[in-house]
Amino acid sequence: MAADRELAIGLDVGTGGARAVAVALDGTLVAEGRAPLPTEAMRVDGPRVEQDPQAWIRAAEDALGRMIERLPRPHRVIGVSVDATSGTFLLVDAQHRPLTAGIMYNDQRATDVVDEVAESLGPDLQPYGIRIAASFALAKLVHWTRHEPSIWQQAARVVHQTDWIVGMLCGRYDVTDVSTALKTGVDPGRLAWPEAIERLGVPTDCLPQVVLSGTIIGEVTEEASERTGLPAGTPVIAGCTDGTAGCLASGAKHVGDLNVTLGTTLVFKAIAETPLQDPEGVLYNHRHPAGGYLPGAASSTGGEWIDRWFAGQDLQDLNRQARSLVPTGRTVYPLIKSGERFPFACPEARGFGLEEIEDQVERFAAGLEGVAFLERMGVERLERLGLTVGPVVYATGGGAAGTTWLTIRAAVNRRTYWVPEHPECAMGAAILAATPFLGSCQAAIARLVRTGQSIEPDPRLAAAYEEPFGRFRTSLQERGWL
Repeated sequence: MAADRELAIGLDVGTGGARAVAVALDGTLVAEGRAPLPTEAMRVDGPRVEQDPQAWIRAAEDALGRMIERLPRPHRVIGVSVDATSGTFLLVDAQHRPLTAGIMYNDQRATDVVDEVAESLGPDLQPYGIRIAASFALAKLVHWTRHEPSIWQQAARVVHQTDWIVGMLCGRYDVTDVSTALKTGVDPGRLAWPEAIERLGVPTDCLPQVVLSGTIIGEVTEEASERTGLPAGTPVIAGCTDGTAGCLASGAKHVGDLNVTLGTTLVFKAIAETPLQDPEGVLYNHRHPAGGYLPGAASSTGGEWIDRWFAGQDLQDLNRQARSLVPTGRTVYPLIKSGERFPFACPEARGFGLEEIEDQVERFAAGLEGVAFLERMGVERLERLGLTVGPVVYATGGGAAGTTWLTIRAAVNRRTYWVPEHPECAMGAAILAATPFLGSCQAAIARLVRTGQSIEPDPRLAAAYEEPFGRFRTSLQERGWL
């Protein structure tokens, strides 16, 4: 009889649905299942953005069930872990019944208390570069203490979106991971809730115990097994936010490794032994499941300009033609919205340069270059703050799909750009699911993450980009933004 194939299960629950993956310990994606959330699950009313938490459960169960149906036999599930959106939560009673809707990460109802909350938590969170915003779960919990205090008379627990799914799987609703707890105000270094939270009126006995991602929480119950198809007794492993899951799936695992996700915006996550301190406060630090920290920040610039200027066009053809035009010699800052957040903070920043280029292919190529220049500035800022960034950038996001853009970015930054075969958040959750079995998060990343493509920097192109990069930086300085 053939030996059982060992599989790690990752479940990603997002705003649009759930995706479950089963991954072998050589990184092979063995099976997957998807389930959408119905449109009626979402409710938006002014600043209030809510979802039905029972719809999360149904989507999670459906995605897991469809994945299980596709699994080959024999197999052995070594663990399951969940990632979900950051800062999304609900309140439940003592029987774990929802008292509220799921309050989403982009809900903005707490603008009336956010300054007070940020000031109160400042001494605890400043060492990690974290400043409470109106979208943070903690601000909304404080808002409820002022506007709906009666809800706390019934509430037994604050449950994050990730915790809600974990509770369905193993019956425990009293534990969360430090990544998920960040926007609820946890001290990520101590894995503890600051006393200031209680002084703000939020009962800390309603907050869950905080553990590192990758910690065993419990086991799949018989009831959950019947609902999902997962074997009863399967270890349930503490997960993380979707952003942290994406970083794990990128392949970054050692101090100095940098993951850059290029989507609508440009998101940086590095690995450091200690929190990286930024005097301008544009950088904040998550805990890393392997120990240490994940200093990160997001630019306001990324791929949004492509949707604005090239909607409906053949991007593969534009990429192919653009390769012959680089370097273009153009100076373009392809920011669409007003204001920049990283690598420099300037609310007055505005995009420039694209509208001056008439040829579509040249405009496209110059936009690619502008983002690469901004990315280099981000890498240089991380290094000025004390991080020695390694020779490889672990690239994820839609912008990692085009070879032309990767070639430009590799040349501008003089680094190898390494793209994983499966960069999805569910893969990051699967890595955490395998962590206890393999002994460490680094070991799980090394075993499960496989190369999709790797682009080395072209020395001639890299040299050709030095003068245009300097001109780009000078253009920002002349405008008073740097």
